[in-house]
Order: sequence, then C-alpha cells, then structure tokens
Amino acid sequence: MKLKLLLSAVACVGIASFAIADDDKNYEIIAKVMKEGLKGKTSPLAKTINGEASDEEIKDLFELVKTMEDTKAPKGEQDAYDEKVNQLIADLEKIAGGDKGDEAIAALKKSSNCKACHSDHKPD
Repeated sequence: MKLKLLLSAVACVGIASFAIADDDKNYEIIAKVMKEGLKGKTSPLAKTINGEASDEEIKDLFELVKTMEDTKAPKGEQDAYDEKVNQLIADLEKIAGGDKGDEAIAALKKSSNCKACHSDHKPD
C-alpha cells in the first residue's frame, strides 16, 4: 500500500514537472517573439509595415514568429489563439514571399494587432 502511494506521488510530481517545463518553454518562446520581433516603433514588425525592412529582416521575422506555431494559449481558448497565431504567420509568409502590396500590409497590420491578442490571451 505504501509503495503504491509513493509511486503515485512520484508519478504526479513527474507529470507536474513536465507541465511546468512546457509552460516555461511556452512563455520563453512568446516573450522572445514579442521582444525581438513585434514590440516597439523600431521593431522588425514596425519596419515591415512601414516598408523599411530588408528582405532578410522580413524573412528573419517570419522565422521568429513561426516559432509560436505550436505554443499553447497562456489564457483563453486555444482554438482562438491558434487562429490568431496562424493568421499572423500566414500574413508574414506572404510578405516574406515577396508580396509587399497594400493588401498584404493591411492584412499584417490586422493580424499583428497587439490588443486583439493580449485582451484574450495575455495572463494578468
């Protein structure tokens, strides 16, 4: 009986450790994308929207944002979070592929709206 209880406790701790590690990795990915790619008036995102980013900067931004593809919603509905992340990735992929027209930039502006995502998914 004591052995079963001990094994159950060890299993629970192990599972909890994996969940915490996943949460930490998830947070690190999202924080890195925000800090290095999306935040600020001189960010790669801002430069892309303003037509000031080089092709290499745009491709680097696309690759950075693509790292969010399998992250978990820190808060809110996972499906809604996935939809927002996937739309941002798709819009950046289009621009990285060479479409820098007004429609592509407008779509990127819409999908990169910070408040739209933060309102639903940023933890308090």
